[in-house]
Amino acid sequence: NHGHANIDNSSEFYSPSLISRKLSARFIYSNSWLMLELEPYTINHNNLIKKEQIGGSLSMNNNHVINIPRKNKLSGLAQSRIVIHYHGFGFGYGKMSHWWGPGFHSAITLSSNSPSQETFSFGTFKDIKIGNISLGSNIIVMPYKSMKNDQLYFSGLKSNLSYLSSSTIITIGFHRTYLSGNFENLDPITNYKTKWTMIDAAKLVIEPLFGQDKIKLDYTTPGTPGFDTWDQLLSGYINIKFIKENLDIYLDIASDDNRGNFTDLRAHWDHTLAYLIGMKKFSKHKSYSIFYGLEYLSTKVSNTFNPIFYRGDPNSLNYYTKQRFDYFSYQGRRMGAHSGPSSDDLILVLGIAKNTTMLLISLNEERHGIKSMQFPEIKREINFSLQNELSSNHKIFASLEFEQINNHSFIKNNLSTSNLLWFGYSYTFKN
Repeated sequence: NHGHANIDNSSEFYSPSLISRKLSARFIYSNSWLMLELEPYTINHNNLIKKEQIGGSLSMNNNHVINIPRKNKLSGLAQSRIVIHYHGFGFGYGKMSHWWGPGFHSAITLSSNSPSQETFSFGTFKDIKIGNISLGSNIIVMPYKSMKNDQLYFSGLKSNLSYLSSSTIITIGFHRTYLSGNFENLDPITNYKTKWTMIDAAKLVIEPLFGQDKIKLDYTTPGTPGFDTWDQLLSGYINIKFIKENLDIYLDIASDDNRGNFTDLRAHWDHTLAYLIGMKKFSKHKSYSIFYGLEYLSTKVSNTFNPIFYRGDPNSLNYYTKQRFDYFSYQGRRMGAHSGPSSDDLILVLGIAKNTTMLLISLNEERHGIKSMQFPEIKREINFSLQNELSSNHKIFASLEFEQINNHSFIKNNLSTSNLLWFGYSYTFKN
């Protein structure tokens, strides 16, 4: 990698150096009541990229390295878990990264951009089908330490419901997440008198939706309409799949600010509104399989708010903004959408496959600090990826990316480039 730090949505693997190497092995076993996945890995970095002099939430964007652990060698478990279930319903434990949302490039609520985290989960691990209806729901809690060594917890609830017909599959779903922690000042500003635990964090996702319904809860601040110190996010999405056309269209809408009551929600429906809209389609042409997708994400403050009712600063940051939660990051990597707050992200992907070979081409533009910075970063990239199955056991891939950022580090006309070559090989043992 010649240039700034690079690579999105690949969990542990990231490129904050001139050369990065990963070696891993993966084992998977399952039966009617057990799922076991193990992936030990090692990663080596050579010639680490110089740290950026940026502070605040915008320093967590993937092309900056100010908060990345500065280690030349990393090792551990990735995407590893054990699940005990009965007909798909049960509990699990492991070190996992997660993708919550209908998109293929961005996820507002939770993405695979950050490294695998210790995860406790309970619920369905595959959807339950009843006639034309399919449904699933899962609660996860991830305990971890902040950069200041505070005990933090990510807790989240995801649920989905699908209607299946011969022509379409309509899926609606929602995500509710909280960042909480055992902070020293939790006792003086609230009526909470004991240590904040993982069980407390898990219960947050089933608490009342509106603030006024939480006034008597002991973790809220007395004298307020149910205010608390946590960082929460709520999103709802719809995905419509047209089976014959092999086409998906989807919309995900989110808010990172709870409302006092329904009247407050109606008046401030677009306060801290974020959204993701996209489509993906597969088709055939002679002996070729073709895939194309288009996706647009926005986390910038809404342009449509009513100034009579709006309570906030239209140029302020929203999403992933609380310092005590490391700006919604883990080990310096964004846990939600990798473009961060006050941003948008547009991507177009075209894929062509024949037999055992596939070529993917993507064009991408991200803008960071759109309303909050005088000189927003503008990142443009083009990526070419080639994958080939040499046989049922042997696979290779290569990816070439050219990325350019104008106003890098939010400095006017400061230009930074990353020319990235990424290649790999895998061997699969089969009976």
